[in-house]
Amino acid sequence: MLARFASGLLRQGAQAARGIASSAAALEEAAPAGVKEFTEAWVRVAPSTMNLPEFPSSFLPAEGARDAAADGDLFPVNFYTPNGVIAEGKIEQVVLPGVEGYFGVKANHVPIIAQLKPGLVELHEGNDVKKFFVSGGFAFVHPNSVTDICAVEAAPLDQFDGAAVKAALQHAQQGGGSGDDFDAAVNRAATEVFSALDAALDAK
Repeated sequence: MLARFASGLLRQGAQAARGIASSAAALEEAAPAGVKEFTEAWVRVAPSTMNLPEFPSSFLPAEGARDAAADGDLFPVNFYTPNGVIAEGKIEQVVLPGVEGYFGVKANHVPIIAQLKPGLVELHEGNDVKKFFVSGGFAFVHPNSVTDICAVEAAPLDQFDGAAVKAALQHAQQGGGSGDDFDAAVNRAATEVFSALDAALDAK
């Protein structure tokens, strides 16, 4: 009886091993395919009326174009607001007010997406530094070194009146505890913006 039981266990073990081996082979055959393999399979089975899906790589420029975007130490920067273009062109460095602190971007920087807090955007080209105050926004550093700065509001720092900014900051701070929730939120946002602008004006 024990011999028959042991023999049965061995047969079950062999069958399980064959099942595992066949499953492993099937998994190996079902390994993720690349764009080329997917495209070939799509053409074979998809109706002709359906377009081929787009891949993330479809939206990237060609390798040569990525290499050509940066020109030595210079790289393209596009600085926009909803109302228009603030600056466009190739520069040496841009300094941005990220929510976790200021950071600099130069040619061949790693691709990133960064949220911007109220603060200064500095465009460096040689000894020339142009400073703009932004109330917030986002910055996109692309694989080809192109940097897009999308701000909610932006203006040259030297266009602000320091006395008017201090008065606006004081007004926002005094109104922080009054009114309904909406008014309180507006005052908090205004305090954050005017505090950053006041500090930038004092430091220039």
